[in-house]
Amino acid sequence: MPEPLPQLELRSGPHLHAQRSVEQIMRNVVYALLPLCAFGVYAWGLSAAALIIVVTLSCVGTEQLFNRLARRESTLSDWSATITGVLLALTLPPGLPLWMGAASGFIAIGLGKALFGGIGFNVFNPALVGRAFAQAAFPVAITAWTPPFLEGRFTHFIPSTLAVPLMMPGPERIWAGVPIDAISGATPIAAQKFDQTLHS
Repeated sequence: MPEPLPQLELRSGPHLHAQRSVEQIMRNVVYALLPLCAFGVYAWGLSAAALIIVVTLSCVGTEQLFNRLARRESTLSDWSATITGVLLALTLPPGLPLWMGAASGFIAIGLGKALFGGIGFNVFNPALVGRAFAQAAFPVAITAWTPPFLEGRFTHFIPSTLAVPLMMPGPERIWAGVPIDAISGATPIAAQKFDQTLHS
């Protein structure tokens, strides 16, 4: 009688398992992002802190809203909405108007995550969906960067931070004694292409 053929068992990843839950892993990612948030606040002050808080709250609030609309249990304990908010905020200019940050957070969760069925089903990174939305919807604001480490960053907001929705900041665009229009810089490749200058 011939020997039976060995059975081949096919499984999808992950192939190695640890005694850690999704919640623990996601929470550790949030902890790992905290030093970056702290440095952002140190470099740009109140505006950076406000942006991180508002975008994160927007993501968390949107997650809860879509859970209620779908009549599902709250998924806030898996920390994925918090990670999305923090990552999205860290990719945005610190002087971005807060309402734009909140709108980007809403789109990140609503379009980038909830539309596909929640954690594990989204085909795109939700934070990058929010960033892409901000890039498309607010192209001028997304490219306006203020210099870091200015005096008064812990006592004054960047003027554009508190701009009224759909309005530009008032004529007094001065932050910590420095007039601000829009401050951004060309990358070395852009400088070479458009100005034919080489930067080291």
